[in-house]
Amino acid sequence: MVLVGHSYGGPVITDAAAHANNVRSLVYVAAFAPDAGESAIELTGKFPGATLGATLAPPVILPDGTKDLYIRQDKFAKQFAADVSAAQAALMAATQRPVAEAALNEKTVTPTWKTIPS
Repeated sequence: MVLVGHSYGGPVITDAAAHANNVRSLVYVAAFAPDAGESAIELTGKFPGATLGATLAPPVILPDGTKDLYIRQDKFAKQFAADVSAAQAALMAATQRPVAEAALNEKTVTPTWKTIPS
């Protein structure tokens, strides 16, 4: 099995591979590859030049108190879809699915990219 992740899908495949015995490789496509104890949200500001934080819209607070995050539509193309047409990027911006703030804060336990080819 080959696991592929984009953006915050990187931590997802990193964790999933730790719980499966048939993963042969990991593919990170412009994705976070956190080390042990790191979270995606930490990586968004860890290195100079990081731009994600400034592109986020105000969080949407859900009834249970958790938060959903979105990229501002006017910043989406440059931040997340610079390699597609303007029309496609606008559609992606308008229909983007949120990411739960909690998902971005979840820390990696086993950095499987250290032991599985990636």
